[in-house]
Order: sequence, then C-alpha cells, then structure tokens
Amino acid sequence: MLDLTATKKILSDFNILPRQSLGQNFLISKSILRRIIEISDISDQSHVLEIGPGLGTLTSALLKCAARVSAYEIDKQMIAVIEQRLKDKMNLALYQQDILQVNLRKLYAEESNLQIVANLPYYISTEIIEKLLIEVPNAESMTLMLQKEAAERISLGPNNSRYGPTAILLKLYGKITDRVRVAPSCFYPQPKVSSQVIKIKRHPQSVLFSTRVKIDLFRFNFFLQQCFAQRRKTIRNNLNNYFKNELLDQITDKIEQSDIVDLKLRPEQIPAEKFWQLYQSVANYIDIN
Repeated sequence: MLDLTATKKILSDFNILPRQSLGQNFLISKSILRRIIEISDISDQSHVLEIGPGLGTLTSALLKCAARVSAYEIDKQMIAVIEQRLKDKMNLALYQQDILQVNLRKLYAEESNLQIVANLPYYISTEIIEKLLIEVPNAESMTLMLQKEAAERISLGPNNSRYGPTAILLKLYGKITDRVRVAPSCFYPQPKVSSQVIKIKRHPQSVLFSTRVKIDLFRFNFFLQQCFAQRRKTIRNNLNNYFKNELLDQITDKIEQSDIVDLKLRPEQIPAEKFWQLYQSVANYIDIN
C-alpha cells in the first residue's frame, strides 16, 4: 500500500506531476483500499478488468486475489511506474490505451468470470459506465470509484429531473449493493469533491445480459439518448425530432396500440423496464448512422 509519503516519493522519482486533466488523484488510504477489495469480492477464479490503475496501488492488491488482471491506463508515465513496481507479476496484462477507444465487447464479452474494478476520471465517468453496461453486461459485478454526485445520479429512479440513460442501463443490468464514502483526504492530491465507491452486482435475470446476443445494445443506448435529448419535452416530441415524418405516425400508432407507455409523458417519468419495451417496439426503425 502506498501511503502519502510513498506516493510522493514515487511521483518525485519518476518526475511526475499529477495531471488534473486526467483526474489523477491517487488513493492513499489503507482502509478504503481494504474496503474496495472486500466489496468487490474477487476470487482466485476472477478475471479483473481494471480501469485507471494509476500508480498501481489497487492493482497490487487485486493481483493477490484474482486469477488475472487486465489493466488499462492512458498515461504512459503511470505505465512506466507500474511496469517497474509490478514487473514480476505474471498475472498482470497492462495496456496503455484510452478505455473509451477499446472494443471491450470484442475482447471480453465471452468471459464467464469477469469483474470490473475502476477508478473513474470524474469528467468521463458517465461515458465509461454506459460503455461497460453496453459492451460487457456479462461482467458479474462492477466496483467503481466515482464522484459522489455521479454515484447518486446513476442510482435515481423515475420522476427525478436528474434521472437519465445511465440510471436506466444500470437498472436493466443489476443493482447497487454496496456504497463506501471516500473523503478528499483519502487521495493525493486531494480532489475538491467527495467520492464514493459503489458495487453494482448483475441481477440473475439481467435484461442486458440475457439479451446481449439478440439485441444491439449500442442501438438501445442511442435510442435512450434520443429520448432524453430534450428531457422537458414529451416522448412523442422527442421521437418526432428523431424519426422521419413518414415513419412517425406508423411508429406512434404501434406504440399506442401496444399500450406500453403514454407518449404524453416526459422521459424522466418512465421506468427503465418501460423504456426497454418501448425500444423493442421501434427497434427496426432505428438508424444510428
């Protein structure tokens, strides 16, 4: 475990200045590290996909529990640190890549013991969470460090102005089973906001998991984004802005006949399960190109 003194020394030895643009705040709390390992429930059968390993503090702990760890880090300076610190770890695969540019579905969608552990940069946490839920819904769980406000937002249900696509995808994947509050003092340098570690466990009847082969989840997410494009407008108006005029009447008639949802509702009023049914009724008309 790298405490504050050890973290500062490594940064000095490698001539590294933490980059705010990459959200680099390094964990220095032993108790929080222990809790992350506890709630992630990694076993000796687990293949862990780690995002944002930084200096390798969490990586080192994961390697002691998991069968293997695949870690993705965008910063080449962090890669150099990890390569030196963990060079003897044969169960570590380290990649210098932007996780948003990695085809996770192609690489990991068939994994049966996949678990996600990630320290998400606050400024792109929503994008990464949506990517994980869409591309690797086969993951047994996702243990994520993110900004407290973001953790609260993705936990919301309908009839809340901050409810949106990420919360819907999460609900269709599983549920949050654990939360750990993380104070700014647990990091170096200290962020200006509080953080939270959440564990999202896949539901046994997860819709995203069970239909991942038959349903194009990229198109489903695109559909959600269109529905929330103007969240204060009704679903009918949002669909009207997307679908071509000659299709709109046909689509809305089909939705109304199926009695899935009242098209006069705003998107923030509609439960996740209804969005899934709504998508299935119009999927053949959606073009994401």
